[in-house]
Amino acid sequence: MKITEKAASKVREIMEAHGGEYAGILITFEGGYKLDLVKEDDASGYVRIECPHLGVFSRQEDLTRAEAAEVDFIDEGPSSGFKVTRERREGDSLLLSQIQEIIDNEINPAVAMHGGHITILDVEGKRVFVQMGGGCAGCGMADVTLKSGVETRLQQLDPEIVVVDTTDHASGSNPYYAPQKK
Repeated sequence: MKITEKAASKVREIMEAHGGEYAGILITFEGGYKLDLVKEDDASGYVRIECPHLGVFSRQEDLTRAEAAEVDFIDEGPSSGFKVTRERREGDSLLLSQIQEIIDNEINPAVAMHGGHITILDVEGKRVFVQMGGGCAGCGMADVTLKSGVETRLQQLDPEIVVVDTTDHASGSNPYYAPQKK
């Protein structure tokens, strides 16, 4: 687990601005990294990760990813804020670039015809974390698109690839195909 001094300083600033009764930050992974503040009273419910700059906590199920996290704070440009990445294992970067090429050149042009797009959030081993947007978010055929389309195509690279959908389909505001309510 690495956190830059700039990120640690910003977290301490935020904790002070909110009353200062915080033990540190919570790192979770739900298709992508998420940061939250941990109140001192709640810290015992999480696993503490060794970090010299700041209190860092994780849920047990996210511990491996949290320990591999690298947290920085970017304070310039339009995308300022916390940036959380992880060190990639050997082979993950190559697989990610191959998958990104397929998504960009084959998959997204097809789903764009229905007003949708698919974003790769992460690749870990043989698991590919994606998020669907536009007409795909909330679409009644999203699972079919992922399993029969995206996953089947990606399995041509490696038959063991599994696509994990992290999309909040319930919040899809303009699905291409709205499922029927019973």
